[in-house]
Amino acid sequence: MEINYVGEELFWGYLGHFFVVLSFTAALLAAVSYFLAEKNKHESGWLKIGRTGFIMHAIGVFGIIGVMFYLLLNHRFEYHYVWQHSNTEMQMRYILSCFWEGQEGSFLLWTFWHVILGFLLMRFSKDWEPSTMAIFSLVQIFLASMLLGVYFGDYKLGSNPFILLREHPDFANMPFTKSANYLSSLDGRGLNPLLQNYWMTIHPPTLFLGFAATLLPFVYAMAGIWRRKYHEWIKPALPWAFFGVMILGLGILMGGAWAYESLSFGGFWAWDPVENASLVPWLTLVGGAHVMLINRNKPQSLLSAFFLIYATFILILYSTFLTRSGVLGETSVHAFTDLGMSGQLLLYLLFFIWLPVMLVFEQAKWKSIVLGATLVVILINVFFGFSKLINLLFIITSTIVAFKALSKKLPDQQKEDDITSREFWMFIGSLILLIAAFQIIFSTSTPVINKIMSGGIASVFAKLNGLLPNALFEKLSQANLATPNDVIAHYNAWQVPFAIVIALIMSFGQFLRYKMTNMAEFWKKMSISTVLTLIFGIVITALIKLREPMLILLLLTSLFAVIANADYLIRLAKGKLKGSAASVAHVGFGLILLGSLISTGKKEFISRNQSNFDLGKDFPNEENILLARNDTVRMGDYLVTYRGDSISGINVYYNVDYLQADNDGKISKVFGLHPFIQTNPRMGNVAEPSTKHFFHKDIFTNVTYAEIKDPKKQNLAEEWEEPVDYQFRKGDTVFTNNSLIVLRDFFSNSDATVDDLSLGADISVLTVAGKEYKSNPVFNIKNGMLVPLPDTVQALDLELLFWKFDPQVEVATIRVKEKKSADNDFIIMKAAIFPWINLLWLGCIIMVIGTGMAVYQRIRFGNKALKR
Repeated sequence: MEINYVGEELFWGYLGHFFVVLSFTAALLAAVSYFLAEKNKHESGWLKIGRTGFIMHAIGVFGIIGVMFYLLLNHRFEYHYVWQHSNTEMQMRYILSCFWEGQEGSFLLWTFWHVILGFLLMRFSKDWEPSTMAIFSLVQIFLASMLLGVYFGDYKLGSNPFILLREHPDFANMPFTKSANYLSSLDGRGLNPLLQNYWMTIHPPTLFLGFAATLLPFVYAMAGIWRRKYHEWIKPALPWAFFGVMILGLGILMGGAWAYESLSFGGFWAWDPVENASLVPWLTLVGGAHVMLINRNKPQSLLSAFFLIYATFILILYSTFLTRSGVLGETSVHAFTDLGMSGQLLLYLLFFIWLPVMLVFEQAKWKSIVLGATLVVILINVFFGFSKLINLLFIITSTIVAFKALSKKLPDQQKEDDITSREFWMFIGSLILLIAAFQIIFSTSTPVINKIMSGGIASVFAKLNGLLPNALFEKLSQANLATPNDVIAHYNAWQVPFAIVIALIMSFGQFLRYKMTNMAEFWKKMSISTVLTLIFGIVITALIKLREPMLILLLLTSLFAVIANADYLIRLAKGKLKGSAASVAHVGFGLILLGSLISTGKKEFISRNQSNFDLGKDFPNEENILLARNDTVRMGDYLVTYRGDSISGINVYYNVDYLQADNDGKISKVFGLHPFIQTNPRMGNVAEPSTKHFFHKDIFTNVTYAEIKDPKKQNLAEEWEEPVDYQFRKGDTVFTNNSLIVLRDFFSNSDATVDDLSLGADISVLTVAGKEYKSNPVFNIKNGMLVPLPDTVQALDLELLFWKFDPQVEVATIRVKEKKSADNDFIIMKAAIFPWINLLWLGCIIMVIGTGMAVYQRIRFGNKALKR
């Protein structure tokens, strides 16, 4: 019997799916038409059809976005995407975050930016339009296919964002879907609490615009191969390359700011796999843009330019595969779950790895061979199952074949660059960036490598042991990050030396001339910067008490980059736009390195446990402080007082006053901080920090433990909370609303038999006021039956029940029950000082400004050599 569902608005789903199909078919039309327009340049009809097809594709994309926003704004929970990513309790200002939280929404955001950039490409590419837009439209076909959600037999192509909740495979047979009026009591699952932050309304769209921007230099590079214009593509592509550097860099930096302001780990970069996945293509794009600068006037290092731009876009696609295939689910908190599109994502990646192979060959024979090999790989995957090793070999072979063939077609290099020339050191810097990117992506890809290779990456290094020198083997074996002890230390050990070299090249690079430099003149120009760097470097090193040699080198080279480029701006460029952009960007990057080093390297925890009891292994005494309500304790240079908590919506705020005493001993409030916990019953509570910003430091605070009071039950003080089971070993500590429970030891009845066993727990219950109460719950077995004897601490309204014991590991399970309380008597808080972190944020702003100047400079002044 068919159910007539009440309240569903099915029209919008049909309309949305129509726009999905329109965007896909129109992108296909645009790609074919632009391809024919390039092949038949004398026929203008294909060019017009291509433009019409892309415009129709854009209408489809805008239509999908409009329908999705309508559904989200109106809480249409009959649609799975709306139910999964929003609810009625969520503030409407986070509706944008709901839009791109899911895979479908993020693919759509990426497609949207491609549409905007595609219109700009159509408008300004001139003679390059047919070839670039043909490749551009191919990318849009793949992205549009991610939203189709159609089946070919058992294979599903894409994920439809307009599928109904009751038709989704996870809910199709749920009882509530059999009710005609199920919508009347349905609310959404809600937005991930980590995304309920203003940074997450601006960081993702900026980052995805950066991803999208990498496509433009890529399509110019591929069009250059296609049209055999191996040098000419660089001129129109160069502004887009620096635009991508600017926007992708800004998106990454915004992610760091979000992490610093919103996440509880106390930092702006954690080398998370998803963070790395966005950083790596930025590094190769920076290298590619600089190599393209070398090629403004002569066909030199062309193969490197092609490879770095190609690698950037491929790494964007590979990063998409990593973060959306589910392979990083256990190693990253940012990764998407697998929606069954991992094969489709891999095909997307393989196609554009394969594309230059087809473009580089002119003879039909070689094209047929390449096409045949590709079909063999596809058939193996279809009929014999997905083969990770075969696909990996195909990727490596395709890349080598393409660029080997391309190298034979490029013009001969005129002569080797002089070691004193600017272009030589720009190339060396780009090479260092490529090596740094490789190390990051190799370590990040450990889960993928472990799945491809039998025994995982660890087996590879086991075979290398004894074949390599011990020091080299130990260094290389650190790349096995399957179970890392300290991921941040691992990446820092590799990346700090690379950063030192890059900072050093940035320091003197601007003082070099193209082709060849008069070294006597060079050293004269560099002398002031060198002397100032040594003076300030020695002073800063002594002030911050830096001892590690590599970090001292990083400080000196970062400072050198800032001072030398500022010196160049003032004395040589004299503040003029032409020739200043690089120095401005380099000053910014130097400040980022300097700020990162000082703020994280010299971070100091001022929250230290001052009570007479241990806070337990989960709250290290060197980093955490227990604050009793209205009690004042010293913390660093301040006195701090926990004044209590307050509730605003889903957030519980903890009000902490920072006090100082004047010369007369009078204590007054200096400022207050309000770290909070965002309550989320479905996904878990999330602690968010509060930070006081000063010119020379930040004071970062975060609540690491607090009892969350239920605002709906504040007046039910006589009722008991739901009991909670804790597992204890000797010495373990857990916290209740108003006390700390410490298991001191076990005691037993020495005369007990198997059928008559008595094991007691010696427990101390400590209050923040310093009082100690004893409790001895007993684990009792009488005649083979468990008869535990609870113990109650009347003064604290606390009941302890010892009801399970594992003798092999000596772990006791104790059930803790306490009365509901409207007040939290204490919190545990972590507070740290980040010195001079504003150098980092200032550097971010300056670097983005400098890169923006480079984009403007490329457009306004063209690609003429800068003669000095």
